[in-house]
Amino acid sequence: MRFTKFLAFIAAAATLMVGCGGDNPEDVDKPKGGATLKSDVQSVEVNNPITFTVTAEDGTDITAEATIFDKTHNFAEVSNPFTPTEDGKYEFYAVAGNAITETIEVVVLPSIPALPADTNEASTEFKHRILLVDHTGNTCGYCPKMMLALKEVSETGDYHSKYYEAMSHSYASSDPATSASANAISSYFGITSYPTLTYNFAYSTSSSYNAEHIKSQIDAQWKESADAGIAASASLATSSVVVNAEVKAAVENEYRINAWLLEDGIVANQTNGTEEWMNTHNNAIRQAVKTNPISGMELGTIKAGEKASLAMSLEITSSKWVRDNLKVMVIASAKNANGKFEVVNVAICPVDGSVTYDYK
Repeated sequence: MRFTKFLAFIAAAATLMVGCGGDNPEDVDKPKGGATLKSDVQSVEVNNPITFTVTAEDGTDITAEATIFDKTHNFAEVSNPFTPTEDGKYEFYAVAGNAITETIEVVVLPSIPALPADTNEASTEFKHRILLVDHTGNTCGYCPKMMLALKEVSETGDYHSKYYEAMSHSYASSDPATSASANAISSYFGITSYPTLTYNFAYSTSSSYNAEHIKSQIDAQWKESADAGIAASASLATSSVVVNAEVKAAVENEYRINAWLLEDGIVANQTNGTEEWMNTHNNAIRQAVKTNPISGMELGTIKAGEKASLAMSLEITSSKWVRDNLKVMVIASAKNANGKFEVVNVAICPVDGSVTYDYK
């Protein structure tokens, strides 16, 4: 069985509340309540319909009595269903008698790439990778020590097959590999000293720049078989990367999914760098679907053997990001025994490409 949710993110978007309706735009930021507006999708491809439902406080369906307004485009009244002809973020609210709903957001995507085929529908035996985040910076004098330690780990046995790493350049604003998302992610982890390496979302554990310590942390968290697998496709749009991702559960649980846009090949002199390769920075975090909560978007409960998918948008906010060097890290997380969302698997998807489930 498969169920699908389409969700998307526009960088720096905030939840907005509505007020007195389309006849008086001055009052739109004063919520009145009395009814709830819902849409059948939270993201959709351009030229596809959005259907709205309006419900009174007592649960009565009052859709037929309601007028829907597009706050984003001059408070224009729209039909129900409404078919957007341009991509972007849309904010809608409804007026029904004296009831004014809060706004809802629907993100209209230029296109949603098709997911790759599942090569083994009957299997739930997935290879497991944990998430390592190196909080770093090109002007951080001690950070080359962590770079050397990670290189040693990656070249030891099969350790590099057990994790994916992302570099959160949050040490200094002058760093060409930094970003608002990197700063938010390091802030989430409470980073105050550099370099620091963190593991998954639920752990505050950080390592020194000691290869043996890093390997011990990987050994403690790695599993022979992951709780879930990930398949994904990504495509480059005009000013964003659109990601379609799917999670297949091996263990029934509540799942979330996030996607980070990473860039390779950023050339910047590394303070105290001892080898030339240290001046080229890879896996730098440029954008995230969501940084609060860092675990991403809700997929709900997925039973073992079932799947859930969603579409997401990662905005390209700087002309300095080299599009040919971008890739997408897709992160699946699930509730642990403490009720926190912990990373259960990670996948890397090329832009204008796909990655299918990585079975054992």
